[in-house]
Amino acid sequence: MPSRIRLRRVFSPLVRLLARGFIRLHISPNGISALAFFFACLATLLLILYQWIIAYGLLVFVAGLLDGVDGEVARQTNRASRAGGFLDSVLDRFADVIVLFPFLWLPNPFPQWGPSWWWVTTAIIGVILVSYVRSRAQAAGVTDTDVGLAARSERLFILVLASLFSFFFPPMLYLGLIVVAILSHLTVVYRILYYYRQLDKVGTPKP
Repeated sequence: MPSRIRLRRVFSPLVRLLARGFIRLHISPNGISALAFFFACLATLLLILYQWIIAYGLLVFVAGLLDGVDGEVARQTNRASRAGGFLDSVLDRFADVIVLFPFLWLPNPFPQWGPSWWWVTTAIIGVILVSYVRSRAQAAGVTDTDVGLAARSERLFILVLASLFSFFFPPMLYLGLIVVAILSHLTVVYRILYYYRQLDKVGTPKP
């Protein structure tokens, strides 16, 4: 089912391999979450200060990869907790917003499609709502919530691919922002419709 395609399944062998390494180094899941956040911040700074587009893409990839590693380490070491999940979720939302900020400083190759601030704002609203709608559905009793094309791993990977292809076609990175903005909102709409139908099945009163 297209709405359930998840890149994390493709990278799961690498995630498990890295998790074993972090376990041997005795690095906690919370430490890995903080490290992922650090790489997201570093990617943002390098793109704003030096416009190192390839470095930005690689660091965003590492940040996204580590976001899966922290959960894997928590499971393998039986250290999964609500507090750890809460911290990871909060840092993820910060990182989601931070990696979009550099586009406010980058030249806009498509001014006819709208100013940079509009696309950045639209993308930020979309990525936050994707997560918020899911969390509200879970709180309302929906258990099958992992749907929609543009979940976090897919959004980050779009930015990674866009940055790498920008080596051959410089406007590609900005196109990545536009794609993330559009797909995020399409995912929000899809999730709202899907969860609303699920609420009927679980018998949860609709607001």
